[in-house]
Amino acid sequence: MGSTDSTTPTHETLLGAFTVAQAEDITSRSSFVLRADIRAGKLTAYKFGGLWRILPSDLEAYRKSLVTPSRSFL
Repeated sequence: MGSTDSTTPTHETLLGAFTVAQAEDITSRSSFVLRADIRAGKLTAYKFGGLWRILPSDLEAYRKSLVTPSRSFL
């Protein structure tokens, strides 16, 4: 979830970050699921201006974590 240490993104960086609604369009996952994953720590997000903001790099890492490797059959 949101961090308060020195790794917290700057104001300018968060202005350009995705909202949950935008992330919903990008990932095709519902905002309910995305917020649940934020609460569970599966998706890093920062509270900014009353909205969750998701950095592009964090959203890409989340999307990659959703892909399950295919099984090879013998």
